[in-house]
Order: sequence, then C-alpha cells, then structure tokens
Amino acid sequence: MLTHTAIAIGLVLYVLVMLVASMVWMRRISGPADYLIGGRSFPYWLLTGTTTAGCIGAGVMVGASGLAYSHGWAGAAYPIGLGLGTAIAGLLFAVMRRYKFMTLSEEIACYYQGNPVVVEFSNITLYLSQVGWLTVQIIGGSAVLGVVTPLSHGWCVLATTMVTAMIAIPGGLKSVVYTDFLQALILLTGFNVLAGSALGHTGGLAGLEHAVPPAYRSFLGIASYGGWNIAGMIVTFVLAVVADPGRRMSMYGARTERGARWAMVTAGLIVIAFSSVVAITGMYAFYLNPHLKHPDQALLWLVMRVLPSWLAAMVVVAVASGIISCANYNVIASGSFFVRHIYPLVMRRYPRRTLLAVRLAMAAALVVAALMAYQARTIVQFVIEFLPVTMSGLAIIILVGRFWRRGTWQGATAALAVTPVVSLALMTLPTSDHLLRNPLTPALAGVLAHIALSMATPPSRRTFIEMAEAVARERQSVENVPASDEQ
Repeated sequence: MLTHTAIAIGLVLYVLVMLVASMVWMRRISGPADYLIGGRSFPYWLLTGTTTAGCIGAGVMVGASGLAYSHGWAGAAYPIGLGLGTAIAGLLFAVMRRYKFMTLSEEIACYYQGNPVVVEFSNITLYLSQVGWLTVQIIGGSAVLGVVTPLSHGWCVLATTMVTAMIAIPGGLKSVVYTDFLQALILLTGFNVLAGSALGHTGGLAGLEHAVPPAYRSFLGIASYGGWNIAGMIVTFVLAVVADPGRRMSMYGARTERGARWAMVTAGLIVIAFSSVVAITGMYAFYLNPHLKHPDQALLWLVMRVLPSWLAAMVVVAVASGIISCANYNVIASGSFFVRHIYPLVMRRYPRRTLLAVRLAMAAALVVAALMAYQARTIVQFVIEFLPVTMSGLAIIILVGRFWRRGTWQGATAALAVTPVVSLALMTLPTSDHLLRNPLTPALAGVLAHIALSMATPPSRRTFIEMAEAVARERQSVENVPASDEQ
C-alpha cells in the first residue's frame, strides 16, 4: 500500500506541474507558427533535452527492457538504433533549418518537384505514422497504469490519452519542448538510480552478466536474438528517425542551424549511452524472476515487487514522463500535418481558424490512437511490424532525394508503393525464412525500385532552392495568421 500511495502522489504532482506549464504557454501563443514550430527560437540546450526525452518513450522503457528480459543485451539495440538515427538526422538534415519548413512533407516536396503523387502519398503516410507512434505511447502508458493502479485496461488507456491531451493541446510545441527538458532530467535520473541499485544488488555488471544465460551476455545479445534480427532492428529504427516528422519539427524550430545539428547529435549520444541502462534493467528483472508471462512486464514487475517505495515512485514518474513526452510530439506532428496537408487535400483550402483546427485534429488523433491501443500486442512486436509499413519507404525517398540528384518522382512513387506492399506480404505469407522476414527486406526492395525507375525516367529540372521558395509562398497563408484573428 505504501508503494501505491507514493506512486499515486508522484503521478498527481507530475501531471499538475505539466498541466500548469502547458496552460502558461497557451497564454503566450502569438499565432500558428508559434504554436506549431515554436517561432523557430529554441536554443541548443533546450533542443537537446526535448530530443532526448522524445527518443526515450514507451518503446524504449517498456519494450526494450522487455526485450532485454528475453534476450539480454539485445535490449540495448532498440535505443541504439534510435540514438544513432537521431545523430545521423542531425548531421545530414539540420541544413534544412535554413529553409524554414513547417513539416517534413514540405522538405520532401522540394526533393521531388512538388509532384502531387509523391507529396500526397507522403502526407497521408506521415500522418498515419504519427497516429501509430501515438498508439505505442498509449500502449505503454496504459501498461504502466495497469500495474501501479487498480484501474481496468480501458480506464488506463483513457487516462493516458486524457493526460496527453491536457499537456499537448493547450500550449503546442513550446509547451512540449519546455516541459520535455524537465521530463528528460526526471527520466535520466530515475533510470540511472534504478540501474545503480540493480548493479549494487548483483555485485556489479560482471555479477549481473553471470546471473543470466550465456547467450544474453553476447555482444548486443546476438547469440540470443540473432545477428540479422539485431541489424534489422537497428537499421529500421535509424530509418524511422530519418523519416520522423516530430524530430524534424524540433530541428525546424531551432534558433540556428548549428544548434539544431549539435542538439540532435548530443541527444543521440545520450540515448546510445542510455541503452546500457535499459538493458541492465531488463536483465535485472530476469535475474530476480525468470518466469514472467510477458516480457513487457519486466520493468513494472521491478517497480511493484522489488523497489523501495521512494524509488518505485521515481521510476514510475520517469516512465510516465518519457511516455508523455513522446506522445506529445506525435500529437503535435499529427495536428500539423492535418492542417497543413490533409485538410487542404480534402477541402481544397486551408482552415480559416488554424489554431482551432489543429487542436481538433490533435484530439481526433488521440481518439484514433486510443482505439488502436486496445487491439495491440507487445510494444516491440507492434513497432517492428508497424515501422516498415509506414516509415521505411519515406526514409528511402528522403535519403535518396537528399543525396542523389538523379532521383525522380517516379522512382520515389515506386519506393513508396513497393515498401509497404513487401512489408505486408512478408507479414501475411506463411514463410519461416528469417532472412526474408527481416525488416531490412522491404527497405532494400524500396531502394532497388527507386533506383531502377529513376534511371528509366527523365531527371527533374527545378532546383531544390526554387522549390523551397515556392513552398514558402504557399505556407504563408497558414503561418502568418495572428492569434487575435483566431478568436
């Protein structure tokens, strides 16, 4: 009872602090650009904190610790992929800050001459990807609440959704970024204390490794999970980050291009370092109880059955902060894409009241994600199956468009079409070939399709800069609306 009380107090205080911060920033919003991309004023230190928190969500804390419970150091591959992808995105794409994009689709449009097939396909896919990632966070949040409270699964899903809505919707990206910095501190502190406690109890890292099966101790758990599976997981998450509109939003909102680049690199290195903490947590749970029914229960079992009440409360608040941080980014990105791209695609015009429209779109995305969360299985399984369908094709056309000028919109269309088809086929075909079913297979198919069709079609004529200028003129009707006109 003491543990439940400490956790309840910690969660209530956390929600109240985040809600107050969001309401404060709501009163400072000066228009859609301020709400959606923070007025492009975020400094390096703030972007580092928010990007770190945005990487370490439910998938890392609950899913990766569960993978570590089942396969040892393989659990570190999940956050390593995210951290590596974040650093790569900063090094390769921070230059896009100078063009003042609002969404990733604007960047993609400039790579492929604004071709409507590529642009609208990307818009819809990116929007659905954010709803899918939001679903992952709600799954994680509801799993946490299901263990630490007496609430049913349905009420846990509803509570997670409502808290996310209360923090993200009022203040927009500014409230998300500033609250994320605090959440990153909570997150890193809580889990490092937990890892220190685990190592102290097991006699250090050597003692912990000797207490788990030998295969767990191999490099990245390759002997337990398989080298091809590890490689596929890391590459899949790298591609997912490259095509993640939430991380692009933080880069677009940076005060400077240099700040955007090094904030992403720093955050990526922090997440890679954090991977060892996640793996230690999962293996520690296995050491104490190797008979859990579901791997995703590993972290929460530690919280409720092993940790002292003060540490349990700290860890739960840290988990909650990471989950809500990621969910906030997904909500903001879904709202931005809806207003900037989906609404005009359907209505043939931009909404007259942009802030109202984006807030309603965010609420709708939360409802859809909550409904999907009821049907999901384990987090890692959901993510590995979901990402190749929605994100791999996008990452391919972004990387090809950025570094291969010969790429054409026809090749991009082929990659966008081939990748999800191959992903879905591999999930449904009755094959046991692990090499074929690896998440890398759809990505490789997309690359080959892009190259083949690009070489068979004429190159584009308009330059990237010309397209960026055209996109900027189009965006003005959304971005330059004073907040007073929204009333």
